Order: sequence, then structure tokens, then C-alpha cells
Amino acid sequence: MSESLKKPPRFTVQSPFLQQLRGRLGKLVWRLALVLVPLFLLRSCVITYVPPGEVGVRQISYGPSKGLQKEPVTAGYRREIASYEAIHTFPRDIQAVEFTNHPAERGAGHQQRPAIKVPTVDGYPVDVDVTVLYRIKDPYKIASQFGLTTAYEEAVVIRFTDPLVKRYLGELLAEQFYHEQRLVRVQALKKDLAQRFTANGLVLTDLLVRQYDYPETFQALTEQKKIQDQSVLANREFTKQSEVQTRLNQMKAEGQNLINVRTSEFNAQITEIRAKKELYERQKRAEADLLVKSAEAEGTELINRALEGSGSAKLLRLRRGLALLNAIKGPIYITEDPTDLGSIVSGKDR
Repeated sequence: MSESLKKPPRFTVQSPFLQQLRGRLGKLVWRLALVLVPLFLLRSCVITYVPPGEVGVRQISYGPSKGLQKEPVTAGYRREIASYEAIHTFPRDIQAVEFTNHPAERGAGHQQRPAIKVPTVDGYPVDVDVTVLYRIKDPYKIASQFGLTTAYEEAVVIRFTDPLVKRYLGELLAEQFYHEQRLVRVQALKKDLAQRFTANGLVLTDLLVRQYDYPETFQALTEQKKIQDQSVLANREFTKQSEVQTRLNQMKAEGQNLINVRTSEFNAQITEIRAKKELYERQKRAEADLLVKSAEAEGTELINRALEGSGSAKLLRLRRGLALLNAIKGPIYITEDPTDLGSIVSGKDR
């Protein structure tokens, strides 16, 4: 009696319509299950789906066409009979393999390797960060040579990239990694690597040389070398400057010597002109003196001749009178003939 009281009361709806509907739905579900389940089983056994970003290769397990088929399987729903054949897919988009020592430079979802240590011709190893971008061209060749896994990355991409980078970039000097010569070597590297990829069913999209890490000793030696190079260039410039200054001093000396020579020539010409002038003046003075003396002598001669002629006695007296007058001081009163010297003399005596 107590147990019956503890159980909750159960209420049921008694409806002929609901019972009929439930029965019809159950039959429909069973019918759909009988149709769809075989279809799903058939699809999983006969049809498979290849995604758009992948390409497949068909492998037949037995029969006359046993083995891998050369024709690639493209994206979409494709035939795949269970236990008879299988479709193995590979990524069809661009893939990458990175060689770097920097964690921040590494990406997810692709192969990663340490940076390639390139031994340069001058003995300084350079750590080079390289990214190889490629895609699969022939899935049959990849599957037949390297299997159905990603072993082709190790067997082709990594195996060829590492030695070729060392080979081509190793012909540079350490400082030429920032020179245009590096671009020439990288182009030759891409060409060689692309040929090797093509022979193994891959296509090289690009090879990116992104970063270089030099050893610490190279940095110090490079700075020291640059300082020495700058010192050499500075010494060359100083030497050129000294040569220019020497030539300038020589030209100045030559110019001064030329000025001195010209000045001496001009002074000699001036002295010669002055000497000619003085000689000319002396000659002309001598000629003038000679003419004066000649004239005086001629005048004296004429005077003497005049004194020897008529009236000379009177002229003599006149001269004596003039000399006497010049000798007299004070006023002179003339009452007689000034030429009569006798009367003048006798009057003076008185």
C-alpha cells in the first residue's frame, strides 16, 4: 500500500489519430533507412571526393592495370571501388619549405629547417634564410619515386636546395651579399634548382633569399677594414691635394720669376731710355753752348773789327764814359758833352 503511494501517477493520452500518425512515421523512417543506407554504403565503396586544393593518383590493387595510373585525378566526385582501387591525394596549391634560425620567421603548416650556412670564398660562413615555394606538377612521378607520403620534400626540395645554395652563393665574398652580384648568383641558382625540380615532378615557383646573419668576428673585421679603406682613400686624397699644392706653388714661383724678369727688362729699358735722354740733352746743350760761344766769338770779332775802323776812338771814349758813369754813385748832372772825356776828367780834378 505504501509503495503504490510513492509512485507518481502516470497520465496517458488515448487518441486513435496520434496512434495512426505514429505508426505511419515509423513505417516511413524504416523505408527511408532501407533506401538511404544502401546508397551511403554504395557511395563509400564506389565513390570518393577529391577536394579542390588537391590532386590525386589512382592505384589499382589487382587486375591487368594493376599499379599506379599515370593520369592524374582532378578535384570532384570520382570513382573509387573499395578493395579494388584507391585514390591517393597530394596538395595542388603552393607549398613552402623554410630554412631559418629565427622562430619569428617560421610559419606553421609547412616544412622547417635551420638556416643554410654558406661558406664564402673569404672564409666567413654566412647563415642564409631561404624560403622555397613550389607545387606538385606530376603526382604519378612523385608517388612512383617517393611514395604516397611527403617524403618528396626531403628527397627533392631539401636535398637539392641546401647544396645548391652553398654552391652558388658560396662563390661570393661575405660583403657581396649586399651587392648586385648576389642577384646574378641567385638567378643562376633558381634556374638550376627549377630544372632539378622538374625532373622529379615538381615546379619551382620562387626561391626567396630573405636574410643574412654574419659571424660576430666578421662585423669587427669589416668595420676595421672599412676604416683602413677610408684611411687609404683619405691618404690618397691628401697626396693629390699635396701634388696640387706643389703644382700651385711651382706655378706661383714661375709666375713670380716671370714678373721679376719682365720687371728687370722694363727697368733696363727705362734706364736705357733715360741714358739716351741724358745723352741727347748733353749733346743738345753742348751744341747750344758751342753756338753761343761761336756767336760770342763772332760778335767779339765784329766788335774788334768795328773798333779798328773809323769812329773807333769816339766809340772807345763812349764806352769809357759809360763805365765811368756806372762807377759814379748819386745823381749826375750833365752840362757838357758826355763824350768829351778830357773836360770831364779836368773838371773832376778841380
